[in-house]
Amino acid sequence: MFKHTLYSDKVTINASREEVWTLLTDLDGYRDWNPFTNPVIGTLEIGAPVELHVKMPLRGDRVSTEYVQSADIDGGLAWGMTMGAKWLLVARRDQKLEAIDDQHCSYQTWDAFSGLLTPLVVRLFGKDMLKGFNAVAYALQDRFSR
Repeated sequence: MFKHTLYSDKVTINASREEVWTLLTDLDGYRDWNPFTNPVIGTLEIGAPVELHVKMPLRGDRVSTEYVQSADIDGGLAWGMTMGAKWLLVARRDQKLEAIDDQHCSYQTWDAFSGLLTPLVVRLFGKDMLKGFNAVAYALQDRFSR
């Protein structure tokens, strides 16, 4: 079974974990700050579909429907999808905040893939995804540096 995970840089943000969580879970607000996944249409109810409009400069913009798997400050925000059978492709994107102190937190996002199509997906979309994940991390950091 093929497995692969793409990780963003881990960034420190000059805001509390709660402040950043409020921004991260305001899907309508992604239009104002998120350079990679914009817009995201849906709710954060576990199991609910979210429509992700993903900006991929090398491969063209994509629209993907994924399903909310986690949406709490301790477990992080996660959505994912299965393409066909689980042996073909499973993907899960996690976004995690960790408190550093009352005024700072860290953010990191990653996408874990498994299944036969993993090498193809990583080859075709990996560079765009990694660039996009880092763009999100640094956009969050910039949002709270003002």
